[in-house]
Amino acid sequence: MRLTDLYSGESWTQVKRLIATAHSTGYAPDVFVASAGVGLRRIDELSPPYAATFSVGHADSVAPSVDEARTWWSGLPHTAAPEALHPSIWVLSEAYSRVLAHTLTSIEPGAAAVVFGGSSNVPDEVRVPADRGLRRALGGTAMSLNVRMAIRWLEIAEGQALAGERTRLAWEEWSRRERHAERYDRKPLSDDAVREFIANLAKLEPGVSKTRALGTLRNSGMACEQRRFATLFSEVVKR
Repeated sequence: MRLTDLYSGESWTQVKRLIATAHSTGYAPDVFVASAGVGLRRIDELSPPYAATFSVGHADSVAPSVDEARTWWSGLPHTAAPEALHPSIWVLSEAYSRVLAHTLTSIEPGAAAVVFGGSSNVPDEVRVPADRGLRRALGGTAMSLNVRMAIRWLEIAEGQALAGERTRLAWEEWSRRERHAERYDRKPLSDDAVREFIANLAKLEPGVSKTRALGTLRNSGMACEQRRFATLFSEVVKR
């Protein structure tokens, strides 16, 4: 079936809203899916159902490390060369951003590209980091936050240059006004569950720091006190 019909869930519902917003604000978008299963593909292309992801510790992860996941990605049959897609908006989770880093880090400052979400190796000049403080203004769950941010960006851009100074300044003004600190109600984990999480993350991201590992766990909605996490991390990751 067509990729646009293959996916479901809140995030994909928001992707369809993003496409509609692009059209209604004066753009004529070509839309692609960055898929661990089928590569970079237009959403109207046909695909069989599949189970594949770059996400940390998932049963359907395609590789145990970032380097191997990048090798997997390079071997997929992409419809388009990612570096040729400008002007462009990328909406990526941290896990997918790390795999596509070779493309995203090649985006030159001032290029007509904006990356929503992504990871720290994406140039600051083109990245708009996920901001949970905007959830009250944008609605929805954390899972769809990056897409909702991209939708709001298009609304602010109003058909003008995607990465232009006017749009960035307007976004900064809006986000400062709407940002609201969240209180977290995270789910506590047993010691064994924390150890398993750390082991899976260390396989996918060798050399991961204790601080980053704890942040990743908490961003996934789980809880662990910092000192207890440090002890468990030392047990699992012996350096």
